[in-house]
Amino acid sequence: MPQELSAQFESAVSNVTVNGKKLENVIAAHTEVRELLENDNLLRGWGVDSILIGSYARHTSRYPGKDVDVFLRFTELSTADDPRSIYDGVERVLEAKYGLREEGGRVTRQARSLNISFPQASDQADLEFSVDAVPAVPFGQNWGIPNRDPDVWSEDPSVRWVETNPIEFATRTNKLSTSPKSPTVGDRNAYCPVVRLLRQIRHVHLGDLKPGGLYIEIAAYYAWNADKVAGSSWAALLSASLNEVAAAFAEAASGGLVDPVLGTPLKPALDRSQWTHAAGVFQALADKSQTALQSDPCKAAKLWREILGTNERGQVLPLPPGCDAAGFAIGGVAGVSSLGSTEARGFALPSHRD
Repeated sequence: MPQELSAQFESAVSNVTVNGKKLENVIAAHTEVRELLENDNLLRGWGVDSILIGSYARHTSRYPGKDVDVFLRFTELSTADDPRSIYDGVERVLEAKYGLREEGGRVTRQARSLNISFPQASDQADLEFSVDAVPAVPFGQNWGIPNRDPDVWSEDPSVRWVETNPIEFATRTNKLSTSPKSPTVGDRNAYCPVVRLLRQIRHVHLGDLKPGGLYIEIAAYYAWNADKVAGSSWAALLSASLNEVAAAFAEAASGGLVDPVLGTPLKPALDRSQWTHAAGVFQALADKSQTALQSDPCKAAKLWREILGTNERGQVLPLPPGCDAAGFAIGGVAGVSSLGSTEARGFALPSHRD
């Protein structure tokens, strides 16, 4: 019988989710930044209309969720406008409120955005985060954001603006994460929680190497949207997703990974060795997860803990009662304690919205 560690995975899903006080702080901060910018007279004249984008907007951000992206749509401007003047206009407002970092404030100039830090007390470092304000102008049916290289901002519009549409990707993600065709665990659509687990795994096993979390998510999106992932437990769905991500990366080694909205290769492009390495890492993890599904509860927990690793909250997957960290039963048969089967118990945290 497959070993699914249901209660332990409920805890794991909660442990990789931004919730509680951290989520409250994030909502308050991005609301503050958005209201500040939308109330500025100059930016209002440019048609400023902000919206949350990125993994926070898609509910796929893994804990601790360090960055929140705010998309500043300037609906009255176009790619004929100079990114420098728009960037400077946004910076002026933020600098007046928060100050520049080089002058002891909280605003940092970045390649195409402005970052506002929201520090916390030293004993609450896991609650720290920042808000990235990204200016954008209409670009056909999509949006244009400034080129990462400010030196080309004075050149042709096709160079200084980069086409993107994170809003549409969020819309498609929401559709998938609420679709009745998507696998569920109990009464919950499983897509977003599984993506958060995948991002956690990427962080543990790839670290600073590419591909990054967005590429992992896009690979998972394609697999789930094509009905390639099936199952009714977190363990089974995560195992299947690991296998599909590995296959997508192996295929990307020869052709890259395509933007699900624009239909063009994702940038920055990765070289063949980066894709191949990531494919190998994820395939090994997928194989390990299959072994876990067929193992006794204690060994399965050990294998899954190796796959999921730790975050600022500690081990992502708790041990089942009666099991030690080495994968052995404590004073008895694996999977059984004096209180009965471990499969029905665990340390599940309170439920949360996905």
